[in-house]
Amino acid sequence: MGLDITVVMADWGQLARIPADGRLDALTDAVCPDFCCVPCEDADFAVPGGWVWPRRSSWCAEYRFFGTSGSYSYHFHLAHAWDDIRASAAPGLRAALDRFLGGLVWSGPDGGGQAGPDDGPAPAGGFPDDPAPWRPRVLLLRAPDEVPALVRAWEAAAPQLEGLREPYGASGRTARPEAFDDTVALLREWGEVVTQAAERGWGLVGLPW
Repeated sequence: MGLDITVVMADWGQLARIPADGRLDALTDAVCPDFCCVPCEDADFAVPGGWVWPRRSSWCAEYRFFGTSGSYSYHFHLAHAWDDIRASAAPGLRAALDRFLGGLVWSGPDGGGQAGPDDGPAPAGGFPDDPAPWRPRVLLLRAPDEVPALVRAWEAAAPQLEGLREPYGASGRTARPEAFDDTVALLREWGEVVTQAAERGWGLVGLPW
């Protein structure tokens, strides 16, 4: 089995009030609540993608990516595809996507290698104002004050994405007719993730399941 990812936006104030060793459990319980009733379960599973608001919780929401089945491998391959084609991207687009993907799923051109889909997640940073910083092994951890920069990078990149079509067609790893469209669709979903989190002033957490 490969690694999964559950992307959650959360109210940092509420999360910071939970004892550090209970935060992952609180997030997990919120986005994967215990069985309630068949209608609730059916309504939950009927949502194929986009934001899902957990029952009995108003301080966090899960983003479900269309077509990924929750697997981290799609994001892993997105990062490696960017490694392959970034040198061929226009400078402005390259800089914007470096900032955008570098804050989400990409370890950078000299980042020591992106974790594979079957590898354990890398340690994340903690809450800056927490006297005992929370450092769980999660796939993504961005405090609310880090998210607006990702939105600005996305807004710079989004109008230029068509410029990736030719590099994608020329890359050995990505030379499939559907590769460009699949990549742009996933990028746009990440754009929705950061935009909605920024609008609420919330942070982002990528749970490794």
